[in-house]
Amino acid sequence: MANIEEQIEETRTSLERVQQFDAQQLVQREKLGQLSFEDAVEPAKRLVGLFLQLPVSIVEALPDNELKAIKQHSDATYQLFQAILDFDMEQAEPRQRHDAAVQKLVDKHQQLFTALYPLISYSMARTVDFNQLEAQGRAAVQSVRDQADQLMKEIEAQKTEAANILEDVRAAAAEQGVSQQAQYFKDEADQHQTDAKTWRGYTIAMAVAVGVYGVGTLFLHKWTFIAPSNLYETIQFTVGKLVVFFVLTYMLVLCAKNFTSNRHNEIVNRHRQNALMTYKALVDAGGTPEARDVVLNHASSSIYKLHETGYARGGEVGGSSSSSIVEMLPRTSLPLSSGSSGS
Repeated sequence: MANIEEQIEETRTSLERVQQFDAQQLVQREKLGQLSFEDAVEPAKRLVGLFLQLPVSIVEALPDNELKAIKQHSDATYQLFQAILDFDMEQAEPRQRHDAAVQKLVDKHQQLFTALYPLISYSMARTVDFNQLEAQGRAAVQSVRDQADQLMKEIEAQKTEAANILEDVRAAAAEQGVSQQAQYFKDEADQHQTDAKTWRGYTIAMAVAVGVYGVGTLFLHKWTFIAPSNLYETIQFTVGKLVVFFVLTYMLVLCAKNFTSNRHNEIVNRHRQNALMTYKALVDAGGTPEARDVVLNHASSSIYKLHETGYARGGEVGGSSSSSIVEMLPRTSLPLSSGSSGS
């Protein structure tokens, strides 16, 4: 038992001595000058790196033969380092001995790797806790799943929000479209309002003219230069006054009719504008598709149904039909479909 413990301690000491060796010590520029061992640093680091992959704690778990092998390779490697540290330039052929020492370090790596890699593999398998790695892996996978679920929830929330925004945009676009169409009727109503004011002025002027003419005709016969002197001139004078009065009266009636017609068309277009502006609110309040269809029928009837213009009678313009375009579409399609099926 004492021999085993002594062997373990000696192996640990040899291994730690190589692991703690600083490869930069091999350079010795001040001592050796041009024969300094800069080219030995990298090969020495590679050898030290192999020993560093053997943890010192693994020594206690190894049998005697492996302990001896580790100690032997550790001591042999350190002897190579020590030989470079003890390099003497005074001896014969210093350059050849310098190159040979570096080459030994290079060649030692393959030999050392072949001897130590089973022990390195064993030490790695012994020191690595695979159960812990498995638990960490499962935890990492679960973390990824949780993050993926969270991202999916955020994506769904953003999708819902985007759908709501799109719906709001569509509603705003529809409302804007209705408002734009209502603008056409507003412009038309404004134009009729302007024309009505113009014809109202003409009507007032013609009424004044008829009144002045009517009063004037009462005194025309007082003027001697136009007063009739016989029956023929009297008839001619009377007919002339009647013709002028008729023309003035006709112009008065025509101006009044244009005034009332423009006022009527202004009111009709205002009604159409209001129907379009309130259409969406009524549709939203309707709720059911049937209620929306009713609102659509009445709105379309209010907009597209022919109204009296003031120039023609109602029977000549509107006729007897009060159906809207939307109401007529399904009715006109029925005879076509029935006719095609019959053929």
